[in-house]
Amino acid sequence: MVIVIELKYSSYFNRCVSANERFLLSFSTHWLLSTLEDSEDPVVKTVEPTIKTGRKWKVVEAVDEVKDCLKIKEVIGQTQTDRSSIAKWSSKEEGKEKRDMVINEIRLNEDSRRVQKAVQQPQQGQWANWDNALQKSLTWNEIWQMAPLRISFLIRSLYGLLPSNPNLVRWGKKEDPTFPLCQGRKTTEHALNSCKIAFSQERYTWRHNGVLQEITAM
Repeated sequence: MVIVIELKYSSYFNRCVSANERFLLSFSTHWLLSTLEDSEDPVVKTVEPTIKTGRKWKVVEAVDEVKDCLKIKEVIGQTQTDRSSIAKWSSKEEGKEKRDMVINEIRLNEDSRRVQKAVQQPQQGQWANWDNALQKSLTWNEIWQMAPLRISFLIRSLYGLLPSNPNLVRWGKKEDPTFPLCQGRKTTEHALNSCKIAFSQERYTWRHNGVLQEITAM
């Protein structure tokens, strides 16, 4: 049992690490290249190292792209977003300060790419729409006491992976995506509180009204 748990932990851990692998690679290689370019030694400064990266991503091209972005920002001008001092300009910085600006720009670009990719994913990118979601705080003690099916229900509901009608159609389990009452698109929100015919037939309040009738009959 312990071996099985360790194998599952290792697989999930590797997925989490690989998700940030590109950022860690870009961070280290950009830092190395920037350190060589900003060196005070003229011999070291003219060295063009061969840095092994992926086939689609070249560190020299990425550094040039980031530096061009910093130059464009300097021409356009940066707005003040916090209480920090006046914005720094890459053309006036040298050494570690300039490298820090390049690395920070890399981090912003990677975050932007990650958000853009998440927005294009209807299921895996649900976290991009969590700004207005209601927070549900769960302690470790509550999680340990939960049944596995309940934990699965909470996670799937958070990512929109419950067997709703649109998901069943997407998974090839059903063919008709419409709601049988009004022929509208059958989503979870529509079925629970947005169907006009269900409102007119008092389906949403039927259970509550039935309980009140039983109470008044007593």
